[in-house]
Amino acid sequence: MQNVIYAATRFGYCVQVLDETGVSYEYSAGNHSMESSTVTAPSSRNAVRLPQLKRWARQTAGEIAQEQGIPMQLVEYDPDLESLLNELNG
Repeated sequence: MQNVIYAATRFGYCVQVLDETGVSYEYSAGNHSMESSTVTAPSSRNAVRLPQLKRWARQTAGEIAQEQGIPMQLVEYDPDLESLLNELNG
């Protein structure tokens, strides 16, 4: 069975599809307002603020779940993934 987890930090967000063996799919986006693959300083005028990144993370997780045929009940915010993202961008 698959489920979808997501998290966001000031540097961007990540969505993962998990199955019995681990991460089967991952999507990450940075915090730059013009280029989603770019991470910029959170204080930059080009940086998307955290509340918007959280909304986009939740929306993207739902879209990926729908594409994969995963029920919305199996989509959830993951604080451990958030911690990992913070460590990576620390």
